[in-house]
Amino acid sequence: MTKRGWTRRGALAAAATGAAAACAPNVETPPYEGAVAFNHGVASGDPKQDRVIIWTRISPEQPGDVPVRWIVARNQELTDVVKTGVIAASEARDYTVKADVTGLRPGAPYFYGFRAGGVSSPVGRTRTMPRGSADTARLAVVSCSSYAHGFFNAYASLAQRDDIDLVVHLGDYIYEYGLAGYGGDIAIQLGRVPAPEVECQRLDDYRARHAQYKTEAELQAAHAMAPWVVVWDDHEMANDSFASGAENHDEGEGQFAARKQAALQAYYEWMPIRDPAPGRAFEAINRSFEYGDLFSLIMLETRLLARTQPLDYATQLPVRMQRWNFTSPTAAVALRDHEPDTATMQRLPAIYEEIGAELRPVLDWRRAGPMAQNLPNVPSGFFLAPDVDAINALLNAPERQLMGTAQEQWLADELNRSKRGGATWQVIGNQVLMARVDAPDVSNTPPQLAAALERLRPGVTQLLKLTRFPFPLSTDSWDGYPAARARVLSTVRAAGGNTLVLTGDTHTAWANEIDDGQGRVAVEFGATSITSPSEAEYFASAGVDFNAAVRARNAHVKYNDGLHRGYIVLTLTKQQATAEFFSVSTVLSKDYETARVAAFTVAPDQGPSIGAITAAD
Repeated sequence: MTKRGWTRRGALAAAATGAAAACAPNVETPPYEGAVAFNHGVASGDPKQDRVIIWTRISPEQPGDVPVRWIVARNQELTDVVKTGVIAASEARDYTVKADVTGLRPGAPYFYGFRAGGVSSPVGRTRTMPRGSADTARLAVVSCSSYAHGFFNAYASLAQRDDIDLVVHLGDYIYEYGLAGYGGDIAIQLGRVPAPEVECQRLDDYRARHAQYKTEAELQAAHAMAPWVVVWDDHEMANDSFASGAENHDEGEGQFAARKQAALQAYYEWMPIRDPAPGRAFEAINRSFEYGDLFSLIMLETRLLARTQPLDYATQLPVRMQRWNFTSPTAAVALRDHEPDTATMQRLPAIYEEIGAELRPVLDWRRAGPMAQNLPNVPSGFFLAPDVDAINALLNAPERQLMGTAQEQWLADELNRSKRGGATWQVIGNQVLMARVDAPDVSNTPPQLAAALERLRPGVTQLLKLTRFPFPLSTDSWDGYPAARARVLSTVRAAGGNTLVLTGDTHTAWANEIDDGQGRVAVEFGATSITSPSEAEYFASAGVDFNAAVRARNAHVKYNDGLHRGYIVLTLTKQQATAEFFSVSTVLSKDYETARVAAFTVAPDQGPSIGAITAAD
């Protein structure tokens, strides 16, 4: 275990959040009348083999354009200058500054910083992608950092490392909720009140939320240590967002298109990411990166380009029905599967009871009738059942999309190009869980916990009872779009590479084998959150092991952990991929420890099926 503290290995990251950079003697500071400050750190991202994005934000005391000098050098003192230039920071971009620095050497480390008004920014460290042969790379994988839910200890832990080549952030970098929303009670206890205190809806709201996050020293240090590749999920806009709306958006909040535009503008301003090319949609964040002949990183967009509205289990979950013949209105008779419909037939939700180890339908109207006519209340020991066939029919409707036709074709092209180019690994950066995961059996959830969960998500009480029967855990993940997933997995198999899927969103660590019906075609490693809680935590408070229940119903889930916050370190060589899961002991205090809680390896195969997950020491 590693005690918290800025170790020698993390000295650079610590310096990035502390003293200003030394002035490069051979570079002029642009003249400017007025006081400025660098309150939000520096960041780099989207590294290519000859270029990288560098970013900062200045805080001027008075409005108006501010000339900012950017510097890229071979040394931390920024005296051995490689590239430099001047950009005018303006109110139009919220005084954020972003330079796409070109003409750099492949696979080379660099340092960078900014100067304005006689003031220096912190210094950051970055590097370009290598060209040709590459033996080893180490990626950090992170997601889901809710400011309200706790301290960014996982970012601080990550920043202490000096062996990370690239940080991959898979979304939910910010959360849109106000103090009255998700995590508000914890925010008050910890003194981490979101800014603004209201839910983000306008451009100024999203800008202020990004600004608040980047005042955190731990996040600044994590950005300064290495280049990042980022993608949004839903909370950068609104919870459970899709192409034309979101669960956390209603008509009273105006047009979703305007809210989405505001959120994405702030995102591109405040994140170290290349702006969209002229004529390309703001939503088209999908892009790829090549790390020599070792791996391709293929980043997907699964939220805003094409996603169809998810099926809402609370209001749309179909339950299994029983046909009743009401020739005698007071003594209905159950119709068996082989019996035809009758003129007096009615369909009512089927009531099941436990007989030994089996669940059997109640076909006696004297017993079933009072329960069927008093729904959704079902007495203890009796159950409704989801209509899995109907669920699958809804989810497999041909018009349902997750990425859209154009992005699916782009993914196929990228996988094939990577394989033809000789890359050992094809790494897909993806927001939501790709492996099929059936809901665990939590039908016996204690009443007090069910009531608490009901307050968080109305309609969940009945859903908990239905989990006696297996059906997809979440329709917001790839499970909600099985036809799209089948097409993608077919593409993965046809490409014949070694595909690893990196996933965020769930606040749970995962090691999953992904099966396309012909065998294992990919391996998925899911990152837990930086701070955001998972379903497992709610259940653990009532003595229910949600993680074990998930594994019991899903044999391809080799590891899952929703009780810890942290990150993945993924080490890639040509011989194997190793995913190490690190967790911090708490997010409720800045006094924490870091532990390596699990590790798994995957060996590349020469055929169309990837190697199995193996637990590592």
